[in-house]
Amino acid sequence: MKAHELFRHLSTAEVQDIVVRACEDESVPDKIAGAVLTFQNIPLRRFSKLPEETRLAFVRRTLRDKRAADLSLYVLSAALVRSRAPLIERFLDAAALPHDGPSLAFEGAIPEPPAAKVGAAVDAALAGFSPRDVALYLRAFAAQPDVTWPSLEARLGADERLRLEDRSAS
Repeated sequence: MKAHELFRHLSTAEVQDIVVRACEDESVPDKIAGAVLTFQNIPLRRFSKLPEETRLAFVRRTLRDKRAADLSLYVLSAALVRSRAPLIERFLDAAALPHDGPSLAFEGAIPEPPAAKVGAAVDAALAGFSPRDVALYLRAFAAQPDVTWPSLEARLGADERLRLEDRSAS
C-alpha cells in the first residue's frame, strides 16, 4: 500500500493530526501548500481566501491523490518520526537495524532481516503500542522505496491486528 492510499484509510482527524505533526518540520508546510496549489489547480489568491475547513479539505484531497504519492510519504514519515518515536525505535531495535533514535542510519536499500527477526520486531511493536499505530507505521515503512521485505508484506497481509481499518468516512 502506497502512502497516498494509507491517507485514504484515515479519518479527517487522523489526517489533520498527521499534518500538524509533520508541519513541525518547517519545510513541510511550503511543500504541502505547493502541492495543493499544483494538484488542485487553485490560484494562491483564491486559496488564501477560502475558509480554513475548505483549505484543510484540499490538503486531505491532495495527500490522498496518487500524483502526490511522494509528498504523502514524506508527510507521513515526518509525522510518525515526531509522534511515534518509541514505537519506531522498538521495531528497529528488535529488527537489529542501525538507527539514531527513530531515524534509520542507512544509505540505499535496507536489507531484509531474516523472517523470524522481522516477525519478532513486529511482535515487539504490537506488544507495547496500539495495533492501528503499528499498522500505520509498518505500512509506511514498507512503502519506502528502499524497503522490499517480502516477509513484512506477508505479515501485513496475514495478521488481522495489522489490518488498517478504513476510517475515511469519519
